[in-house]
Amino acid sequence: MESLRDLGYSLETAIADIIDNSISADTTHVDIWCAVDVEPLALAVVDDGHGMAEEELIAAMRPGSTSPMETREAGDLGRFGLGLKTASFSQGRRLTVVSRKDGTTSAAIWDLDDLAEQDDWVLSLPDPDEIRNLPWLETLGETGTLILLEKLDRLTEDTDGEARSDLLSAKLVGLQRHLSLVFHRFIEGDTADRRKLKLRVNGIAVDAFDPFCRGQTSTQELPVERMSIGGETIEIRPYILPHHSKLSPQTWRYYKDRSDFLSNQGAYVYRNGRLMAWGDWFRMIPRGEATKLARVRIDFPSSLDALWTIDIKKSRAHPPPAVRARFKRIIERIAGRSMRVHQGRGERMLQADASPVWIRTVGRDGIISYAPDFDHPLLRAAIAGSDPKSEGAVSAALSALGAALPVDALYADFADDPKRVSLAPDSPDTQRDTITELKSVLDPDSDMGPRDFARLVLSTGLAGRNIEVIEVVALELYAA
Repeated sequence: MESLRDLGYSLETAIADIIDNSISADTTHVDIWCAVDVEPLALAVVDDGHGMAEEELIAAMRPGSTSPMETREAGDLGRFGLGLKTASFSQGRRLTVVSRKDGTTSAAIWDLDDLAEQDDWVLSLPDPDEIRNLPWLETLGETGTLILLEKLDRLTEDTDGEARSDLLSAKLVGLQRHLSLVFHRFIEGDTADRRKLKLRVNGIAVDAFDPFCRGQTSTQELPVERMSIGGETIEIRPYILPHHSKLSPQTWRYYKDRSDFLSNQGAYVYRNGRLMAWGDWFRMIPRGEATKLARVRIDFPSSLDALWTIDIKKSRAHPPPAVRARFKRIIERIAGRSMRVHQGRGERMLQADASPVWIRTVGRDGIISYAPDFDHPLLRAAIAGSDPKSEGAVSAALSALGAALPVDALYADFADDPKRVSLAPDSPDTQRDTITELKSVLDPDSDMGPRDFARLVLSTGLAGRNIEVIEVVALELYAA
């Protein structure tokens, strides 16, 4: 029993494993309670599932209560018959389970200290008075189960006082975010034959976090592919997320705060609707900027557990060979689409005008380089307007400016948060002044006309990329 504590659970994976049992019991509400400033520290998971009679409860408390070789009902999220015990003991040394069914309340306790003292499999069955004094018992309804974890020797990490409160609060926030992702399809009601699941942590609702951005109109949902193994169906559904320019600042901040696009690309593997593993291409392609918008949802039933090598924590899933072969063809296709979405926006911005300031060149060796376009009217005007003796120096200065482009810093900032990267003025007054100054340099005699001038201003980037604003100011200048 001591050894079962060290299987590698975190608080998030432990509570998720306990909630799996609640979902298998057809629950619709799960509450997680943990009072960070109360002694002794305890944590509870309370559901309104169908509950267990005493015989069922005692069987559920037995380690390895269900063989992984047994056929489980459709939608059952269990696997080894160990999850309740291993998840609970990973966080604390005392596990109490109270369950109500058919008007009867049953309870059982595993206490590792008692087991060590008596050197025997001693499962305690508390009397009614002991049960009535348990914390959060009042939140248990007419049917359902309360899982109470006590002697939480690992949760606080030897901290105390304010440091302990801060640590526990941070862990509960992390728990909330983990549950919002792992169970997002249950919370959304996106699972067959199940009602929506309502999750709360200390009374605060856990909202679903959809890693595929399906609520965004620019998200591309590609055709689903299905394959059959042993008479069971596996679904593979690819998505291409929108380029950041297609997202509102609020939406971008929401996704940026909750996840990193680069590290969360890859396959999302669901077992009976429950997210098992994510952010991995199974070593078929490397994760990189070009594919960071690609996601693939894979659904398989629990009857194929043995083929997917599910671990006890249910946090790892490795596809069988037949799935890998199909998946490889899919990711090669969607990686190209992700790259086009990611790079295409930048290419369109460079090509949105007839004469971009920068020239992009791909050499025979595949090396890509960017350099100022000295044929651009603005650069020609800058060189021609200088003193003849200084033309060489001006050209050299512009070349140096291009060669000194801080590519590494731009890449790092853009990858971290592209919404914060802007080289153009935000103020309308500044934009207007810039456009007016450009006209005095590029077309002092008003020979171009407003439309051609607006396109040229757009190509410089000095007045931003809002063509509507540029056109309005250009019309005003040429009308004058």
